[in-house]
Amino acid sequence: MEKFILPETAGVAAIGLKTGLIIPNDDIAAITTDTVKPFVQDGDVICVTEAVVARSQNRYVSCLELAEDVKAKLNLKAGSTLAVISPIASRNRFALILKALAMATQGGKVILQLSIPFDEVGNQVIDEKFATIRLRLKKVLKSLREARENTPQLNVLIREIIAALKLQELGYNLISIRKITGKGIADITVETPEGKLAVAEVTFADLEKSARKAVGIKKDFEGAEQALAITVDLGHHRITIVDAETYQKENGKIEPQVYEFGTQVKSYQDPDAVYTNELGNVAFSHPITGMDYRELYLKMIESAGAKGEVIYTNNPLKIYDRGYINGVCIGAVHEREKLKELFSSFGASVPVITIQDIGPGPWGAIGSNVSDFEKGILKLLPGDADVTADNIKEKIKQVTGKNVDVLIFGDGAYKDPDTGIYELADPYPAIGVSKGLRNAALRTGTKLKLQVDTLYNSGYSREEIENILKNKQDKITVENLGTTPRSVTSILATLSDLVAGSADAGTPIVLIRGFKYTSEN
Repeated sequence: MEKFILPETAGVAAIGLKTGLIIPNDDIAAITTDTVKPFVQDGDVICVTEAVVARSQNRYVSCLELAEDVKAKLNLKAGSTLAVISPIASRNRFALILKALAMATQGGKVILQLSIPFDEVGNQVIDEKFATIRLRLKKVLKSLREARENTPQLNVLIREIIAALKLQELGYNLISIRKITGKGIADITVETPEGKLAVAEVTFADLEKSARKAVGIKKDFEGAEQALAITVDLGHHRITIVDAETYQKENGKIEPQVYEFGTQVKSYQDPDAVYTNELGNVAFSHPITGMDYRELYLKMIESAGAKGEVIYTNNPLKIYDRGYINGVCIGAVHEREKLKELFSSFGASVPVITIQDIGPGPWGAIGSNVSDFEKGILKLLPGDADVTADNIKEKIKQVTGKNVDVLIFGDGAYKDPDTGIYELADPYPAIGVSKGLRNAALRTGTKLKLQVDTLYNSGYSREEIENILKNKQDKITVENLGTTPRSVTSILATLSDLVAGSADAGTPIVLIRGFKYTSEN
């Protein structure tokens, strides 16, 4: 393609341009200029992905370097406990940062708080149904325990909620608890890990009675394929579970499954969080990537020689319930300052930093990507991105004589309606822009489709409508329904990210033509 010429009827157009391999210390301004030289025209916007800009600047950092920075800024000693708050769930974006944070504790402990059920960009970190049911059960359990002193009969409800919590830990999906939900004919109705419909009867100590009742209910419960007999010993914190039909067939001479829950009592009574010790073997695989981020993050912590604990909660201050903490690091990208202010207003007596505060400026570890997972190397966002954009703009002007603007783009501000993931893991879609874009006004306008419909319904012909719109006559509609104001640089960066792709398209430069914008000055 020697020229990029659009027909007169074209509006905005964007094309991805291939370059040769870009490595550290390359001249990104010269490479960009050589790439666009055959096509560029006045008014074009030249967009370059931050990845190649940062690589040309040799913007890399190791986990060891980050760990040393964290130790210094939080004054961490050997064996320290560090709380990490609300990071995004991403192997590429956060796994190595977490490893560095764990290294900074020098054999200590990391308490990792994850929000329920999604991280700040829409990645699922815990199954939403599991979390919703569990927190509701724990809320009811807490209320029952508080009221139990005056009403001992509430122990019947308490035992069944504890049985339900344990079944959930074992991989059963809860359908109903008859005395709580008013549904079903069994004490508890569940779906087994194998997908079978099962009924369960619960007593304090009489397993034979539970089995007899469960078998009888199974016969009357349409679709039920299994019956469970359960006893809950509230005094000794012990739960016994057995297949009711097998138990009866063998005259009680089978070994039931026995579970101790004494170490979980405190966790069961907290309705605002789900703790590691109450999850058993339950895994929460991301519906798209298949990754269990709790498992991944615990492995990263352990690989750094530290102990790890994961708390699922939307109240980050819950980390203070886990004992003394030597420092706090906010792992969130977009909510980092808000969360830092939360801890400061709470009166945190230990230092609080964000991942923007660790590593080289201006963005620290925010927006970093894995460069070498095994060696623990991260690529950072570009430094002096605005200056770099200006340099590229000047180089293009010098070589081609064309006046353009330049934008260095990161993740696009795009939420996938199918996955629910908001891909923006960088602080902004536009990491840096040349001078002409720095004062770009918000992009606004009126809804053309509304104007056309209004005029057509008022009896105007096609030619009359075209003439009215061409002359931009005002007050076409009774109400001027404008479009949503949007940041020009965010639109351009998002368009570029979608065109360039994040896989192996090999088009790190995007040329945008026909995009009109105005300056605030």
